[in-house]
Amino acid sequence: MKLLGSRKLTWIICVIGILLAVAGVFFLPEAIPVHFANGIADDFGNKVEIFLFPVLLLIITFLTGKENIKYFLTHSKTFLTDIQYNLMIDGVLGIILIAEIYVAYASFV
Repeated sequence: MKLLGSRKLTWIICVIGILLAVAGVFFLPEAIPVHFANGIADDFGNKVEIFLFPVLLLIITFLTGKENIKYFLTHSKTFLTDIQYNLMIDGVLGIILIAEIYVAYASFV
């Protein structure tokens, strides 16, 4: 429960995304899929574009760590506890991480 109440899980997700992108530079092909329609890649970009995912992860992590944003999100019409707030943010980051993993996977299939 300590992991959920703190921002450790949030930073773990960010680090995994960064490490995946760094490893991707060495192992991904030059062209990676960047857009999918009905599960089929229909647009491709340079493999450096894999770094868009960790940048997005870091932006969300930094912004949601700001006290005024956290206060606004936790004291809106539905009050959120710290654990609920962190789970919400970690869920969003998890979806982005899954998208990054899917792009890396689809690059080889």
